[in-house]
Amino acid sequence: MLLNAPSALLPVAVPKRVVITGAFSFTGAAVASELSRRGWTVCSLTNRRRPTGADHIASVPLRFESKHLETALSGADAFVNTYWLRFPYGGQTFETAVANSKLLIEAATQAGIGRFVHLSVSNAASNSNLGYYRGKAEVEAALRTSRLSYSIVCPTLIVGPSDVLTNNIAWFLRRFPIFPIPDGGNYRLQPLTLGDAGRIVADETESSETAQIDAAGPEIMTFRGYVHTVARACGLRRPLVGVPGNLALAALRLVQRFLKDVVLTREELLGLQQEALLSHQVSRAKETVTDWLMRNGMTLGRRYANDLDRHFRAHAQEPVLNPGSFALSLGTGRDAR
Repeated sequence: MLLNAPSALLPVAVPKRVVITGAFSFTGAAVASELSRRGWTVCSLTNRRRPTGADHIASVPLRFESKHLETALSGADAFVNTYWLRFPYGGQTFETAVANSKLLIEAATQAGIGRFVHLSVSNAASNSNLGYYRGKAEVEAALRTSRLSYSIVCPTLIVGPSDVLTNNIAWFLRRFPIFPIPDGGNYRLQPLTLGDAGRIVADETESSETAQIDAAGPEIMTFRGYVHTVARACGLRRPLVGVPGNLALAALRLVQRFLKDVVLTREELLGLQQEALLSHQVSRAKETVTDWLMRNGMTLGRRYANDLDRHFRAHAQEPVLNPGSFALSLGTGRDAR
């Protein structure tokens, strides 16, 4: 009888394999951690070294060459693409990012990937006056015309361990007696936690339905309100002073010379002011960013997070987050930076 068959004859479940760009970085680490927890075998396309404790995650160098990418993706059940640029730098532009993303789509098609999950951004639009959002819309369009089963996940502002924007807001709050708010800061945003972002992307990886969804938290707040919440989480009281946006950017350019970094670009400020980080869908999040900040605020802003060092210079090959300890860093409230 079948019920008495030797165990060696019973079918053995083979773990599904997913390839993720940047599993040792930020959002990719959260996705890798969640899919590993669900039993997936994870491989990262990355130029960062594997962190200690992440030996269960294989890695392949991220090179934008068709054959190399096809080989790296061959045999995978799913591919999660988190690749993009925050701003043009070092000869790389948003046009570069679009071309590289299209290479990834074509490589996934040639490799026979069963599921392609692409991280875009909320409110991407082909007619946007912002290169970041316009480029994201072009990649979305390329994916829609492919033969792939896909989901496009559009996050707003992702907040979590090693989040550059939130950490550096806290850094400025800790070191200066006032905090200038460009143009008053009454423009709205809808942030979500990194943990929720990882879970939402993992859900879409395991789905078979064609979809385009936003990933946003349950709270809508103004930028001024967000800075106030960060200050409260850090145990600080600082006057938030509204200043003209151009003056704020000019002051930041002076500070950037000493930090040797890009703190905020004009496009990023315009994106905030256009409320591009606001969703128009029902939130799929399970946690509020305010709760996360209140658990982690005392660790935020202790060190400045230099984004140019992280992606282009001294630490470009160092892991940003360790997916092997990602759940622990969320649960204990310790910043994994």
